[in-house]
Amino acid sequence: MIGPRHAEHIFKRQDCDLFAIIDHSAKGPSVAQQFGTRLFTNLGQLFEYCDSNCIDYPTAAVIATPNHTHVPLGLELASRGIHLLMEKPLAPSPADCKTLMTYCESKNVKLLVGHHRRFNPYIIATKENLHKLGHLVAVQGTWTLCKPPSYFMEKPWRSSLELGGGTLLINLIHDLDLLQYLLGPIEKVYAELLTKQRTDLEGKDVDLLVDEGAALTLKFENGCCGTFICSDNVTSPFSFEAGTGENPTVPFNDSIAGFYRIFGSHGTLSVPDLKLYHQGTPFDSSNNSMMGNAQDSRSWLKPIICDQLKMSHEQEDTSCQTENLMLSPSPSPNIKDSSPIHRLANQNNEKPKPFDLQLDHFINLLNGTETEVKCSGDDALRALLCIDAVLNSIKTGLPQYVEKVDSIDIDVELLSRYS
Repeated sequence: MIGPRHAEHIFKRQDCDLFAIIDHSAKGPSVAQQFGTRLFTNLGQLFEYCDSNCIDYPTAAVIATPNHTHVPLGLELASRGIHLLMEKPLAPSPADCKTLMTYCESKNVKLLVGHHRRFNPYIIATKENLHKLGHLVAVQGTWTLCKPPSYFMEKPWRSSLELGGGTLLINLIHDLDLLQYLLGPIEKVYAELLTKQRTDLEGKDVDLLVDEGAALTLKFENGCCGTFICSDNVTSPFSFEAGTGENPTVPFNDSIAGFYRIFGSHGTLSVPDLKLYHQGTPFDSSNNSMMGNAQDSRSWLKPIICDQLKMSHEQEDTSCQTENLMLSPSPSPNIKDSSPIHRLANQNNEKPKPFDLQLDHFINLLNGTETEVKCSGDDALRALLCIDAVLNSIKTGLPQYVEKVDSIDIDVELLSRYS
């Protein structure tokens, strides 16, 4: 589902050539034909083609394949110096993640992980306005919708425990990455599985089917606490896709409010409606205090003010009218700053597409315009370690501390095959 979208964004760029599609599925020929590019059914065919025709290998590759194939494909490409944009999760296990990260670093291969929602204009606006909330105290989150049987029938790995299926690994990992992007590392989790309802997939026993979601409580390293509901088998509009219109296969609902609600000492921010609730008490982030003598101005006896925040593309910005911004990629959104988001000749006030912004950043990493990876292997590993803690909590029935990135060892045997 994601591969053709990546191909389309690459195909439309004037500064990129879509060298080939590698796909052994029945969809491969039609996708390659759509974009007028070569088709190979495996990496070996691609390398043989380049070698026999004295053609340089491609500069970079986008890997949008089933989760369990990420690491072997990534290692094979990195062994030839090909840079990687790898769809999440980076690998099914933390050790495999660390192994791929280590190998890419040894080969000077750039690795960007496809947690593309970090580039979504709703999330960029949220990140840029968090300081208005004061001390971050709590968060509520929801990702709930209903996947049809065809979703699982099309790709059997999606319903396989062994191959990385299930909504926790496929979907929840996105939200855990975003929550950590916004609020900092998660320290501890507790999770309860939701009741499984699917019983008709290949006649499997319900205990052998992948999860359908979970209810979580979260504790962040900065002291913030939260709850999260994840389900792929309920009737609900409260999901990232429905609320932002990011995924064209999920109908956009512009009335959705509060799939994230972030509570602070001086305000609450609702996402994706971007409503900021406060009582007119500015917060001085430079010394972590209120501005002026306003201690008594925060009270349940006073009315709450609601401000409608805007995304960057909705704000007047004359710099976007220059020729250079319309023809070449600009620096992408950064965790550590509030750089304006890039839009390509966005004169109609349209929302920029996260995949475009992510690809901007990847191209900038390749040509040296940017050097700091916006979603690194460490970021991806941190999200995966949160999922591991969720699964361990479900297994034990107890809260679990999230392992630290530095505590994960590489798979020496796997690495030795490519050294």
